[in-house]
Amino acid sequence: MLSQISLDCLQRLRQYVPPATSWNSVSFSRRAGVLILLHPGPNGDLSVVLTLRGATLSSFSGHAALPGGKADSDSESAFTIARREADEEIGLPLLLDPKKYLFEEIVILPAHLAHNWLVVRPCVAYISHRNPTQGPIEINEVLDLDQCTSSEEVSVVFTAPFERFLHAGDDWYKGSWMNWSGLKRRQHVFSVRASDNDIILNKDDIIDQSVYKVWGLTARMLLDAGRIGYGREPEMAYLPKDGDELLISKLIEIGKLGPIRDKSELSIRFSDLFDEELLAQL
Repeated sequence: MLSQISLDCLQRLRQYVPPATSWNSVSFSRRAGVLILLHPGPNGDLSVVLTLRGATLSSFSGHAALPGGKADSDSESAFTIARREADEEIGLPLLLDPKKYLFEEIVILPAHLAHNWLVVRPCVAYISHRNPTQGPIEINEVLDLDQCTSSEEVSVVFTAPFERFLHAGDDWYKGSWMNWSGLKRRQHVFSVRASDNDIILNKDDIIDQSVYKVWGLTARMLLDAGRIGYGREPEMAYLPKDGDELLISKLIEIGKLGPIRDKSELSIRFSDLFDEELLAQL
Protein backbone atom coordinates (compact mmCIF):
# COMPACT_ATOMS: atom_id res chain seq x y z
CA MET A 1 0.00 0.00 0.00
CA LEU A 2 1.29 3.47 -0.84
CA SER A 3 1.90 6.02 1.89
CA GLN A 4 -0.15 9.21 1.93
CA ILE A 5 2.94 11.13 0.78
CA SER A 6 3.21 8.88 -2.27
CA LEU A 7 -0.51 9.09 -3.03
CA ASP A 8 -0.34 12.89 -2.81
CA CYS A 9 2.68 12.89 -5.12
CA LEU A 10 0.80 10.96 -7.80
CA GLN A 11 -2.19 13.26 -7.46
CA ARG A 12 -0.09 16.42 -7.87
CA LEU A 13 1.47 14.96 -11.00
CA ARG A 14 -2.01 14.18 -12.36
CA GLN A 15 -3.11 17.75 -11.70
CA TYR A 16 0.00 19.41 -13.12
CA VAL A 17 -0.66 21.44 -16.27
CA PRO A 18 2.53 21.88 -18.30
CA PRO A 19 3.14 25.15 -20.15
CA ALA A 20 2.72 25.43 -23.92
CA THR A 21 5.38 23.35 -25.65
CA SER A 22 7.46 23.77 -28.80
CA TRP A 23 8.10 20.01 -28.98
CA ASN A 24 5.56 19.64 -31.79
CA SER A 25 7.09 22.59 -33.66
CA VAL A 26 10.40 20.88 -34.38
CA SER A 27 10.91 18.16 -36.95
CA PHE A 28 10.33 14.62 -35.69
CA SER A 29 14.05 14.03 -36.34
CA ARG A 30 14.68 16.16 -33.24
CA ARG A 31 11.87 14.87 -31.03
CA ALA A 32 12.51 12.42 -28.21
CA GLY A 33 10.58 11.02 -25.27
CA VAL A 34 11.74 9.35 -22.07
CA LEU A 35 9.73 7.39 -19.53
CA ILE A 36 9.72 8.26 -15.83
CA LEU A 37 8.17 4.98 -14.69
CA LEU A 38 7.05 5.04 -11.05
CA HIS A 39 5.95 2.01 -9.06
CA PRO A 40 5.31 1.04 -5.43
CA GLY A 41 8.56 0.49 -3.55
CA PRO A 42 9.34 -0.65 -0.02
CA ASN A 43 7.66 1.09 2.92
CA GLY A 44 4.93 2.65 0.79
CA ASP A 45 7.28 4.91 -1.15
CA LEU A 46 7.60 5.37 -4.91
CA SER A 47 10.52 3.99 -6.90
CA VAL A 48 11.62 5.05 -10.39
CA VAL A 49 13.08 2.79 -13.06
CA LEU A 50 16.48 3.70 -14.55
CA THR A 51 18.95 2.09 -16.92
CA LEU A 52 22.67 2.03 -17.52
CA ARG A 53 23.35 2.59 -21.20
CA GLY A 54 25.49 0.06 -23.03
CA ALA A 55 29.24 0.66 -23.20
CA THR A 56 29.35 0.30 -26.99
CA LEU A 57 26.80 3.01 -27.82
CA SER A 58 28.02 5.99 -29.85
CA SER A 59 26.42 8.57 -27.54
CA PHE A 60 26.24 8.73 -23.73
CA SER A 61 27.64 5.20 -23.39
CA GLY A 62 27.82 3.93 -19.82
CA HIS A 63 25.57 6.74 -18.53
CA ALA A 64 22.56 6.23 -16.30
CA ALA A 65 19.43 7.15 -18.22
CA LEU A 66 15.67 6.93 -18.36
CA PRO A 67 14.24 4.50 -20.92
CA GLY A 68 13.51 6.41 -24.10
CA GLY A 69 14.75 7.61 -27.44
CA LYS A 70 14.00 9.44 -30.69
CA ALA A 71 10.79 9.60 -32.70
CA ASP A 72 10.41 7.25 -35.67
CA SER A 73 7.70 9.27 -37.40
CA ASP A 74 5.88 12.59 -37.28
CA SER A 75 2.75 10.92 -35.90
CA GLU A 76 4.29 9.62 -32.67
CA SER A 77 3.42 11.35 -29.41
CA ALA A 78 6.01 11.69 -26.66
CA PHE A 79 4.32 8.90 -24.70
CA THR A 80 4.24 6.65 -27.78
CA ILE A 81 7.99 7.14 -28.23
CA ALA A 82 8.75 6.57 -24.55
CA ARG A 83 6.61 3.42 -24.36
CA ARG A 84 8.04 1.97 -27.60
CA GLU A 85 11.59 2.58 -26.47
CA ALA A 86 10.92 1.14 -23.01
CA ASP A 87 9.58 -1.98 -24.71
CA GLU A 88 12.70 -2.26 -26.86
CA GLU A 89 15.27 -1.32 -24.20
CA ILE A 90 14.01 -2.97 -21.03
CA GLY A 91 11.20 -5.26 -22.18
CA LEU A 92 8.31 -3.28 -20.67
CA PRO A 93 5.36 -4.75 -22.63
CA LEU A 94 3.22 -2.34 -24.58
CA LEU A 95 0.24 -4.42 -23.50
CA LEU A 96 0.33 -5.45 -19.84
CA ASP A 97 -1.98 -8.07 -18.40
CA PRO A 98 -4.93 -5.97 -17.13
CA LYS A 99 -5.87 -8.71 -14.69
CA LYS A 100 -2.50 -8.35 -12.95
CA TYR A 101 -1.40 -4.74 -13.43
CA LEU A 102 -2.67 -1.19 -13.53
CA PHE A 103 -0.75 1.13 -15.86
CA GLU A 104 -1.46 4.86 -15.95
CA GLU A 105 -0.01 7.49 -18.26
CA ILE A 106 -0.01 10.46 -15.87
CA VAL A 107 1.51 13.55 -17.47
CA ILE A 108 4.00 14.78 -20.06
CA LEU A 109 6.37 17.33 -18.50
CA PRO A 110 7.98 20.36 -20.22
CA ALA A 111 10.54 19.75 -22.95
CA HIS A 112 14.29 19.92 -22.39
CA LEU A 113 17.06 20.59 -24.88
CA ALA A 114 19.65 17.82 -24.67
CA HIS A 115 23.34 18.55 -25.30
CA ASN A 116 23.02 16.78 -28.66
CA TRP A 117 20.22 19.24 -29.54
CA LEU A 118 17.37 16.77 -29.33
CA VAL A 119 14.15 18.11 -27.80
CA VAL A 120 13.16 15.69 -25.04
CA ARG A 121 9.86 15.38 -23.14
CA PRO A 122 9.72 13.33 -19.92
CA CYS A 123 6.58 11.19 -19.69
CA VAL A 124 5.49 10.18 -16.18
CA ALA A 125 3.68 6.85 -15.78
CA TYR A 126 2.70 4.65 -12.85
CA ILE A 127 2.45 0.86 -12.65
CA SER A 128 1.09 -1.18 -9.76
CA HIS A 129 -0.53 -4.51 -9.03
CA ARG A 130 -4.22 -4.66 -9.81
CA ASN A 131 -4.64 -5.87 -6.24
CA PRO A 132 -2.87 -3.30 -4.02
CA THR A 133 -2.60 -5.77 -1.13
CA GLN A 134 0.13 -7.52 -3.14
CA GLY A 135 2.41 -4.69 -2.13
CA PRO A 136 5.56 -3.43 -3.88
CA ILE A 137 6.31 -4.41 -7.46
CA GLU A 138 9.58 -6.14 -8.25
CA ILE A 139 10.25 -4.59 -11.62
CA ASN A 140 11.79 -7.79 -13.02
CA GLU A 141 8.41 -9.52 -12.67
CA VAL A 142 6.91 -7.07 -15.17
CA LEU A 143 9.64 -6.96 -17.81
CA ASP A 144 9.99 -9.37 -20.71
CA LEU A 145 13.72 -9.88 -20.21
CA ASP A 146 14.03 -12.31 -23.12
CA GLN A 147 13.21 -9.41 -25.42
CA CYS A 148 16.00 -7.11 -24.24
CA THR A 149 18.88 -9.46 -23.31
CA SER A 150 20.19 -9.35 -26.89
CA SER A 151 20.13 -5.54 -27.00
CA GLU A 152 23.35 -3.57 -26.67
CA GLU A 153 21.46 -0.42 -25.65
CA VAL A 154 21.14 -1.24 -21.94
CA SER A 155 23.54 -2.97 -19.55
CA VAL A 156 21.56 -2.73 -16.31
CA VAL A 157 18.01 -1.97 -15.20
CA PHE A 158 17.81 -0.62 -11.65
CA THR A 159 15.50 1.41 -9.43
CA ALA A 160 15.92 4.30 -7.02
CA PRO A 161 13.65 6.00 -4.47
CA PHE A 162 11.87 8.79 -6.36
CA GLU A 163 11.63 11.19 -3.42
CA ARG A 164 15.36 10.96 -2.78
CA PHE A 165 16.09 13.07 -5.85
CA LEU A 166 15.02 16.05 -3.73
CA HIS A 167 17.58 15.26 -1.03
CA ALA A 168 21.21 16.27 -0.67
CA GLY A 169 23.92 14.45 1.27
CA ASP A 170 27.62 13.69 0.88
CA ASP A 171 27.12 10.01 0.11
CA TRP A 172 24.24 10.63 -2.32
CA TYR A 173 24.51 14.04 -3.97
CA LYS A 174 27.17 16.29 -5.44
CA GLY A 175 26.37 19.49 -7.30
CA SER A 176 28.13 22.39 -8.96
CA TRP A 177 27.35 25.30 -11.24
CA MET A 178 28.48 25.04 -14.83
CA ASN A 179 28.44 27.04 -18.04
CA TRP A 180 26.81 25.39 -21.05
CA SER A 181 27.83 27.47 -24.05
CA GLY A 182 26.90 30.68 -22.24
CA LEU A 183 23.97 29.32 -20.23
CA LYS A 184 24.12 28.92 -16.46
CA ARG A 185 23.22 25.37 -15.43
CA ARG A 186 23.36 23.31 -12.25
CA GLN A 187 25.12 19.97 -12.62
CA HIS A 188 23.40 17.45 -10.34
CA VAL A 189 25.10 14.10 -9.67
CA PHE A 190 23.30 11.41 -7.66
CA SER A 191 24.98 8.17 -6.59
CA VAL A 192 22.65 5.16 -6.63
CA ARG A 193 24.15 2.09 -5.01
CA ALA A 194 23.96 -1.16 -6.93
CA SER A 195 21.82 -3.84 -5.30
CA ASP A 196 21.10 -7.55 -5.63
CA ASN A 197 17.76 -6.67 -7.25
CA ASP A 198 19.36 -4.95 -10.25
CA ILE A 199 18.75 -6.65 -13.58
CA ILE A 200 22.12 -7.25 -15.24
CA LEU A 201 21.76 -7.55 -18.99
CA ASN A 202 25.44 -7.28 -19.94
CA LYS A 203 27.95 -8.19 -17.26
CA ASP A 204 30.94 -7.18 -19.38
CA ASP A 205 29.81 -3.52 -19.23
CA ILE A 206 29.65 -3.19 -15.44
CA ILE A 207 32.67 -4.95 -13.98
CA ASP A 208 33.09 -3.94 -10.31
CA GLN A 209 30.52 -1.14 -10.63
CA SER A 210 28.98 -0.63 -7.20
CA VAL A 211 27.48 2.83 -7.78
CA TYR A 212 25.53 4.22 -10.71
CA LYS A 213 26.01 7.94 -11.32
CA VAL A 214 22.75 9.66 -12.30
CA TRP A 215 23.62 13.09 -13.66
CA GLY A 216 23.14 15.53 -16.52
CA LEU A 217 19.75 15.83 -18.15
CA THR A 218 18.45 12.64 -16.49
CA ALA A 219 19.17 14.05 -13.02
CA ARG A 220 17.59 17.38 -13.91
CA MET A 221 14.39 15.76 -15.20
CA LEU A 222 14.07 13.57 -12.10
CA LEU A 223 14.62 16.53 -9.77
CA ASP A 224 11.99 18.59 -11.62
CA ALA A 225 9.49 15.71 -11.63
CA GLY A 226 10.05 15.15 -7.91
CA ARG A 227 9.64 18.85 -7.16
CA ILE A 228 6.30 18.89 -8.96
CA GLY A 229 5.10 15.62 -7.47
CA TYR A 230 6.07 16.18 -3.86
CA GLY A 231 5.16 19.85 -3.94
CA ARG A 232 8.26 21.17 -2.24
CA GLU A 233 11.64 22.65 -3.00
CA PRO A 234 14.69 20.36 -3.22
CA GLU A 235 17.41 20.58 -0.61
CA MET A 236 20.06 21.50 -3.18
CA ALA A 237 20.45 24.63 -5.30
CA TYR A 238 18.71 24.39 -8.67
CA LEU A 239 17.26 26.48 -11.50
CA PRO A 240 13.45 26.66 -11.14
CA LYS A 241 12.49 26.58 -14.82
CA ASP A 242 9.79 24.82 -16.87
CA GLY A 243 12.31 22.67 -18.67
CA ASP A 244 13.88 24.50 -21.62
CA GLU A 245 10.65 25.56 -23.30
CA LEU A 246 11.68 29.24 -23.56
CA LEU A 247 15.13 28.34 -24.94
CA ILE A 248 13.64 25.97 -27.52
CA SER A 249 11.07 28.54 -28.70
CA LYS A 250 13.74 31.24 -29.03
CA LEU A 251 15.99 28.92 -31.05
CA ILE A 252 13.10 28.19 -33.40
CA GLU A 253 12.40 31.92 -33.76
CA ILE A 254 15.94 32.58 -35.04
CA GLY A 255 15.92 29.65 -37.45
CA LYS A 256 17.72 27.04 -35.38
CA LEU A 257 16.52 23.49 -34.67
CA GLY A 258 15.77 22.79 -38.32
CA PRO A 259 15.01 19.29 -39.63
CA ILE A 260 18.67 18.46 -40.34
CA ARG A 261 20.79 17.81 -37.27
CA ASP A 262 24.39 18.92 -37.72
CA LYS A 263 27.42 18.30 -35.51
CA SER A 264 28.36 21.95 -35.91
CA GLU A 265 25.43 22.77 -33.60
CA LEU A 266 27.40 21.34 -30.70
CA SER A 267 29.91 24.19 -30.94
CA ILE A 268 27.30 26.97 -31.04
CA ARG A 269 27.44 29.31 -28.08
CA PHE A 270 24.10 30.59 -26.85
CA SER A 271 25.89 33.74 -25.72
CA ASP A 272 26.54 34.50 -29.42
CA LEU A 273 22.84 34.12 -30.23
CA PHE A 274 21.11 35.98 -27.41
CA ASP A 275 21.75 39.10 -25.33
CA GLU A 276 22.59 38.96 -21.62
CA GLU A 277 19.06 39.83 -20.51
CA LEU A 278 17.55 36.92 -22.42
CA LEU A 279 20.36 34.56 -21.41
CA ALA A 280 19.48 35.19 -17.77
CA GLN A 281 15.91 34.04 -18.45
CA LEU A 282 16.97 30.94 -20.36
